[in-house]
Amino acid sequence: MINYLYIHIPFCIKKCIYCDFYSIPFTPPFPPLAKGRIGGVAGDYINALRKEIELRKGVADNLKTIFIGGGTPTILSEKDIAEILNAVRENYSINPDAEITIEANPRTITEEKAEGLLKSGINRISIGVQSLIDKELVFLGRSHNADDAVKAVRDVKGAGFRNTSVDLIYGIPRLKEQRAKGKGYIRNWEYSLQKALELNPEHISTYELTPEKNTPLYDDIKAGIITMPDEGVIAEMYYKGIDILKEQGYIHYEISNFARKHEYNGYECKHNLNYWNRGEYLGIGAGAHSFFQGIRMSNARDVIRYIKSIDDNKIPVAEETHITNDEALKEFIFLGMRKIEGIDISQIPDEKRILISKAVEELSSHGLVEVKGNYLRLTRKGLILSNEVIVQVLLALEGLPPS
Repeated sequence: MINYLYIHIPFCIKKCIYCDFYSIPFTPPFPPLAKGRIGGVAGDYINALRKEIELRKGVADNLKTIFIGGGTPTILSEKDIAEILNAVRENYSINPDAEITIEANPRTITEEKAEGLLKSGINRISIGVQSLIDKELVFLGRSHNADDAVKAVRDVKGAGFRNTSVDLIYGIPRLKEQRAKGKGYIRNWEYSLQKALELNPEHISTYELTPEKNTPLYDDIKAGIITMPDEGVIAEMYYKGIDILKEQGYIHYEISNFARKHEYNGYECKHNLNYWNRGEYLGIGAGAHSFFQGIRMSNARDVIRYIKSIDDNKIPVAEETHITNDEALKEFIFLGMRKIEGIDISQIPDEKRILISKAVEELSSHGLVEVKGNYLRLTRKGLILSNEVIVQVLLALEGLPPS
């Protein structure tokens, strides 16, 4: 049985310039005019979600985590979110210690709403702050400002949440005529970090802004309208984030993620750890991904098509991939090496371990990886080059020379 559930809410206030996740504008006016049940496409979508949850009954049980992501899930009312969670409870059992997370945009949160979310069973909230500098937020196309973000985190904590995560982005570029020198970028990044730390979140995620194809950011960079900070500045910002957060008592447990210590086992995101450990999970909603019984699958990335299919009692699976043993091993490496603890190489078959040993030795000589006991992991130097390092290990796994 699957113990991890993801639910996708594709609605947003507006699309950010860097986002390539499946999302669409929220149809009803925002903010919602009433606290009750919404109608329109969003209302039909919630009904479809509840029905898919029922159609998938028997696939998952004893849920250890539930993650409601998007989009902006908190664009919905507390009542809508409670209805979705009630549908989960009606069809699956939930572990008493389950981590139940919702993603939030600062503009969609008030203390009253946070109280309602807590009452619905949500016990972890991840707030997309991204920056605490207004000019950077405008550049990114965010719908909130720095004051909104500060208020949202304080409101959530005031409502009683004891597990709050904050997302931040570094490497935010400038328009061509507003190019900043390296030190300016770093000062801005330090400022956002320090302001975020004043809010005392239990968890912080720091993401490098990455231009993805088919986004306005990517197109503007290609056109020369926007310039990205150079690689040296990006690396300095990344390491600065690690050092500042460690000094403040955060545990660096994954390339981009940091958690405070806890009396028992810390505030690491259990749901995401399951992804990096290559665990099985069930995805509900338009564009949601699932992985179980050696198969990776995704639902249709279209709300209308999704609703119609569910209304016809059919799961709208758009893509399905059966993972071979070799592919599973590659996944074990490139997902597991994102974790700071690395991967247990004793789990790699002997003949495959021999194949990668030379690459590991070479990477180790350059100070990019290290082996501690049975664990192969990235070094501090290797973290910033993680993609390139992991590619070299995967090439060696296939018996190919380094690129």
